[in-house]
Amino acid sequence: DIVVVVAVVVVAMRSSDARDGENDGVRRDARDARDGVTSGDAGIVRNDANVGGELVVGAGVECADDDAMVTPTVTVEEDEEAKRHRAMLLQSTKSFRATKARTLEVYCTTWNVGNKAPTLEAATGWLREARESADIIAIGAQEASYKRSKKNIKPESISKHVGDKEEYRSTLRKKGFWGSSKWTKIGMMAGGMFAGGVLAAPVGAAPGMMCGLFAGYITGKKVVNELKVRTHWFDFLFAAMGSQFVLLQSEILLQMRLTVFIRAELQSRVRTVKVGSKATGIGNLVGNKGGLLVHIEFDNGETIAFVSCHLAAHEGPKFFHARNEMVPEILCRSWADSVTKTAGAPPLLSDVNSAFFDASNEIISKVKGTGKKATDAFQAATGQAITLGGGFAAQKNQPLDLLNSTTHTFFMGDLNYRLDPGMILGNEWNTHWDKGAPEAKAEAKPEVDEVPLSKYPAARPVAKPGMMLEEEMEEELIVEASPFSVGRNAVIAHIQAKKFEALEKADQLKHAMRLGKVFTGFREMPLRFYPTFKRRGSKDHDKKSGLKCGPSNSNTGAKSESELAADPGTSAYYNEKRVPSWCDRVLVYSLPGAEDACQQVRYGARHDVKTSDHAPVFAIHRVTLRQLPAVNSLPRAELKFSQLRVTREFSSDEYVSSSAWVHIIVPHTRLVLPEASELSSKHVARSATDVASSSTANYEWSVNELPQIIVGFHETDNDAKVKQAKAAKSMFALTKSATDDDDEDLQPQTAADVKLGLEAYEKFQAVITLMDSRSGSKLGTAIIALSSKTFDVSLVLYSETVGRVSGAWSMIS
Repeated sequence: DIVVVVAVVVVAMRSSDARDGENDGVRRDARDARDGVTSGDAGIVRNDANVGGELVVGAGVECADDDAMVTPTVTVEEDEEAKRHRAMLLQSTKSFRATKARTLEVYCTTWNVGNKAPTLEAATGWLREARESADIIAIGAQEASYKRSKKNIKPESISKHVGDKEEYRSTLRKKGFWGSSKWTKIGMMAGGMFAGGVLAAPVGAAPGMMCGLFAGYITGKKVVNELKVRTHWFDFLFAAMGSQFVLLQSEILLQMRLTVFIRAELQSRVRTVKVGSKATGIGNLVGNKGGLLVHIEFDNGETIAFVSCHLAAHEGPKFFHARNEMVPEILCRSWADSVTKTAGAPPLLSDVNSAFFDASNEIISKVKGTGKKATDAFQAATGQAITLGGGFAAQKNQPLDLLNSTTHTFFMGDLNYRLDPGMILGNEWNTHWDKGAPEAKAEAKPEVDEVPLSKYPAARPVAKPGMMLEEEMEEELIVEASPFSVGRNAVIAHIQAKKFEALEKADQLKHAMRLGKVFTGFREMPLRFYPTFKRRGSKDHDKKSGLKCGPSNSNTGAKSESELAADPGTSAYYNEKRVPSWCDRVLVYSLPGAEDACQQVRYGARHDVKTSDHAPVFAIHRVTLRQLPAVNSLPRAELKFSQLRVTREFSSDEYVSSSAWVHIIVPHTRLVLPEASELSSKHVARSATDVASSSTANYEWSVNELPQIIVGFHETDNDAKVKQAKAAKSMFALTKSATDDDDEDLQPQTAADVKLGLEAYEKFQAVITLMDSRSGSKLGTAIIALSSKTFDVSLVLYSETVGRVSGAWSMIS
């Protein structure tokens, strides 16, 4: 009990460095205020937010059910939170800027460090290759906590090995007593002693204080180790990158790190940077699993996002479903909870809260979402919707998801998807995971349905502060004739024969993408390198051959073990208790019409880095920052629909919506954010031809039931634009120095000298969001290039395919 209380005390603690780091972003946040962006969110609005001048609840609209109540109009004044959300939505009105186009080489790499310190090989090989030609380098790391030791490589010694003339000097290490580890330990011990004394007061405070003091000391040692290891990791990266690269931004969640570097001469082209995170560990609170986000907006309005994650481990179907469930959570919440940070600000390495559990922000997020989850549960259980007065929920402007608002999104990490040996043998999925003898097979387990992750608590591994293994080695005996052994041998044979195309067909991630469960619209280069997991570690000796994989000892002067290690792709190279798999991956999603601006160049793994049971994986893409039309050059026009039909597939745990409406917006084509009524359709009931008990619902809108989507520039928008900009600006307490710059959003806009034709809209996209009429919850989105006259595309909910959207439109003057 005392340790638990100490943990609570620690979670509440914040170092002065954390506060200073947050204050560093005030000036950038102030500038972003002009564009309607706050430092408290990522520019999107949750479904339960009020957006608009007034919220009209149950305003006498007809309900789909005959017995539904019709309530009088109730007007609710817009509160401060609603105004803030309105300001966030204004970023969809940002105009692209006509600047010189440039092609950037983007190097994305991910490595599960395996709780072992990196060595010189990682700097001279893996990271040195990255900096030779790349313009932007995004480095995702998992299990990046390791034991602090004098044997760990000194970052200062890296410079000469990577070709730098000047030796790296760390600026991350704190000096003086107040920034030392001793002060941190004292604080932890004092907090533990106080908590112990309070708990034990009824029976005697002295024993409780002694126990609390001891618990604080143990906890303090773990926290100090984590903070020092973080400093070492970032010093290692900075030294390996050299002076030609500068830190753009970074994010940390327990043992995960995401760091983005950019060439020094390109930093001036970056306009804003946002960072975010989402924990998906035990209880969805602890960051032993989850995702990190760094989002970049360039000076011409183009955007790139990097997401690094660590998904649920282990083999078997329930963990496969757990991984599928985590991806949408990460894409949704890391963006929704992101904040604007100053480009180049150093990482917050002394944040005691994040070093220990990283749970406080997640707890707040959980509390905010409790109401909606309770409503969804009630609807699924009773088939009845909860609404005020029995009418429809208010129609509100809908936020843009990460994938709908970012030109290119790179998703990487230890995704933990496995190669299924059953498919290699030509059988069905999930038939060869059993490690026991066939005749001794235990009673068959019930089939695993695709149900919410909460029904699979084992899929959320228990998190421990300090050292953690990604997968504990199972002690169960693996029988040679077991389905697992037979299947693993088949996988090894395919790897040795380099039958990578056949192996891809057995890859769980590819399977999930084909089913539309995750990563709809994402692209991945062909897998033509040896699987990166699970390699033999330093303790995983093969009793017959004595071969192992790493670690290398080159930084200590000892003979490198790479000379003794098994060759990549051989049976001895991989741990015998796991099926070799491509767990570490890099994928990319581009907006419709922008795919050609992100060319795939190279995809591979660095098996020469041997300290971990994972090999680092990298992907190189060539990204062109496009030149898109500015708003004041776009002619006034209307996007007019001739038809629109949506089919929604509901899962077994979802409430089938009896009626729905759509919200339609074309970002970056108006100076102002239109009111929700201008972008919202009529409510329509589920098709009369649908079978009542079916989980498939069809909704169809006629021309008169759809909104008139006005796009382009008109001088009459100037007044509304100024009002919206002032409202956004009023959300911040700005210092005089932060407001000295000219505020372009408060200046009237004039038409461009050269007015473009309607064909200019072919470079933009429309975002269609399907909403439930009763609860106001989001049912899915579709993003469609305006160059398409007719369309039939996937309805997607945070990368999962949940239906289809079809229709036709035209752009008229």
